[in-house]
Amino acid sequence: MPDAVPAFVWVADLGEPEEQVILAEDASHHVARVCRARLDDVLTLTDGRGGIARGHVERLSPRVEVRIDTVERRKRDSRHVLLCGAPEGQRFDWLIEKLSELGVARVRPIECARRAWPRVAVRPDRWRRLALAALQQSRGCYLLQIEAPTGLEEALSAESDATWGMLADPDGAAAGGIEWPAIGTTVAVVGPAEGLTDAEKTSVLSRGFVSTSLAASRLRTETAALACACRWAATRTSQD
Repeated sequence: MPDAVPAFVWVADLGEPEEQVILAEDASHHVARVCRARLDDVLTLTDGRGGIARGHVERLSPRVEVRIDTVERRKRDSRHVLLCGAPEGQRFDWLIEKLSELGVARVRPIECARRAWPRVAVRPDRWRRLALAALQQSRGCYLLQIEAPTGLEEALSAESDATWGMLADPDGAAAGGIEWPAIGTTVAVVGPAEGLTDAEKTSVLSRGFVSTSLAASRLRTETAALACACRWAATRTSQD
């Protein structure tokens, strides 16, 4: 039987083999009306927590119902965390999509001395929708977790158990000459559009973070964050 499109669909609970899963109204509409799935087409479902299930479509209306055939759990050997200052405008929306596609585990907006997050720019519901859409499009099985904005110091303290950390800094060592761990929890700090103060940089580096230059040119906040995510993605040893 052919796979229906989209091949990956997010559901809150995968269930067990032989159980029936009913898709949410918006997912049902997309699968049945937009993608024109047919009875017995195969869907791959994910719960965004490492679970993947394959099943076949048993009903299309009023909501799509899927009979689960197999369920598997994928182990996550690496977790990448981004602490990100506020970019200009609404560019964080775009960044959410890219971080999700590249397998970043968590992103936390950070409040910095030179730039706080404007209240109108913090849109958690929209960010979650973007992350879910990117998860399905990229055929991932771990949903990007988007945390509430907090101060830089508080964010750093929350990541005290990280395996390794880096600070995006134009004056740092070239990223190509630094070995980024392939397993464990790694954390990157990217400042806001106006940059971090010297005191903030000192605080980050005092915690053992490595000052790292991601490019020969000065990067925008969202570009630096994307460069970190791409570098992380290149170190992954499995499809987690």
